[in-house]
Amino acid sequence: MKLRLGAGGATRHGAGGTTALDLPGDLTGQVVTIDLRHVEPGQDAGAAALLSELIARGAARLVVEGTDAAHARTLIESAQHSAPPSEIAA
Repeated sequence: MKLRLGAGGATRHGAGGTTALDLPGDLTGQVVTIDLRHVEPGQDAGAAALLSELIARGAARLVVEGTDAAHARTLIESAQHSAPPSEIAA
């Protein structure tokens, strides 16, 4: 699954085409790619909140595109610390 964030909101890209963001409740085992190329500077809190939600829904791996590796690591670390407990059983 690929999510693209930007000024117009978030869109989901996948086999079914591009749709408005509507995340499945269970992302267990999924690799989710987040594209931050169109996110305005200073919007890190929103990106980290979305990453937290993806972690809580069970995403197995998050790939952050559109930013440097250090910034991506910072966002993911922030998201891991603030992610709500997952209600999905392992």
